[in-house]
Amino acid sequence: MFQRALLVVLIFAVVLAGIPATTAGQEATAYIDDVIVSPAQPTPDERFTLTTVVQNAQTSPTNLDVTDVYVRTAGGTRDLARVEDLGTIPPGSDLRIPLSLRLEDPGTYDLRVTVIGQSNGETQRLQYPVVVRVREGGPQVAIEVGDAVIGTETPVAVTVSNGEDVVARNVRLSVAADGATVENATRVVPRLESGEARTFDFGVTPSTAESQVVASLQYTTADGNARTTTAAAPLVAEPLRQEVRLDASLGDGARPAVVVDVTNLGNAPLDDLVISLRDGGSVVLRKPVESIPAESERTVRLNVSSVDRATLDVIATYETGGQMGTTTTAIDYVASPGEIELTGVDVELEDGAVHISGSASNVGLSDAQSVVVRVVPTDGVEPARPYKEYFVGSVPASDFASFDLYANVEAGVTTVPVEVTYLVDGRERTAETMVDVSGLSDPDEQNRGSGINSTLLLGGGAVALLVVVGVSIYAYRRR
Repeated sequence: MFQRALLVVLIFAVVLAGIPATTAGQEATAYIDDVIVSPAQPTPDERFTLTTVVQNAQTSPTNLDVTDVYVRTAGGTRDLARVEDLGTIPPGSDLRIPLSLRLEDPGTYDLRVTVIGQSNGETQRLQYPVVVRVREGGPQVAIEVGDAVIGTETPVAVTVSNGEDVVARNVRLSVAADGATVENATRVVPRLESGEARTFDFGVTPSTAESQVVASLQYTTADGNARTTTAAAPLVAEPLRQEVRLDASLGDGARPAVVVDVTNLGNAPLDDLVISLRDGGSVVLRKPVESIPAESERTVRLNVSSVDRATLDVIATYETGGQMGTTTTAIDYVASPGEIELTGVDVELEDGAVHISGSASNVGLSDAQSVVVRVVPTDGVEPARPYKEYFVGSVPASDFASFDLYANVEAGVTTVPVEVTYLVDGRERTAETMVDVSGLSDPDEQNRGSGINSTLLLGGGAVALLVVVGVSIYAYRRR
């Protein structure tokens, strides 16, 4: 009986030895299979993803409850990214856990991904090393800022260059500035080829002495990822200094131009510049002028046609540094256009009429056209044939042309009005000269004087003839 009982105990022991040991108190067999970096080489301040693959082995005795996953630099204590309560991984399964982060500066980063889990009431810590290289990839941005003045538009050139082997698509460049306004702040191009560089010009107007220009470039990589890169440059602006000088002089010629030298001694360009000439309250001429850069000058010629002699005010109006300004000076204007004067005038009686002759002389420095000289009818004076008026035609500068006029003049009239009309610079001019005829005798008196003189001449001739005849007879008889 005892032997039978012992045999039963032995058999039971053998059966128990064939039964597996209990799993109570054993941890899950889990590990980090891989950490995937996407994109593989992010650019500075670009958001990228670390996808951690946590595996629970097929032979693992229990589940793994993942409570925390975080990433830090090697030896660091600050989380760069962290997620919690991620779920349970049964034996033979895995879990992919993404962590999103970005690194500001280029360089190589030695990171550590840590996974915290619970199994059978015990805490498990898994760790995986990851090396991430942050590089200045894709298109690069460079900013060049010109000399800045408060209130003045400053040129800012932003150059985008693609040094990669692949094209960048959907390129969008935006410029912003604190303490300044940017005109037309965004530019878009469909693509930027490999090795291509493009420069975009912006106008930035600072309102403070110190600010910063930031250029942000958004683009799509060849594999479809959207990326952003930025660049910044300081914008230091000087206070506005405004000083404009005007110098006016006369050019050459019969109707000289007013030559105005505009000097910008300030530190901002002169925009919307207009030069005006005024004669008292009337505007003689107004001319817009191109912008003059800071510390530069420009010469402006103003051709005057409506003034011969006057003191002209020269006025410059402009905008500089967002402010309006005015500068003035004055000049004595003297023109010498073509001008006809009657010179060498002579008068005589001819067949009972007064014959006036002389020269139409151009004492100016430009040609006179369509010159006509005429007798002006008035009390006691009537134009007479054959020349009531005389067409002289063209008289060059500093030259003359002769004319002849006739007039019937009543007794007691001492002057004959003679008018000359002509064209100079397309404008008609008229001048009148009073010709003195007081020295002429009455025609009847001239005729009577002529009769007495004829009698004397006839008498003297007869006496001379008798003397000649007598001498001839005496000589003949002596023979």
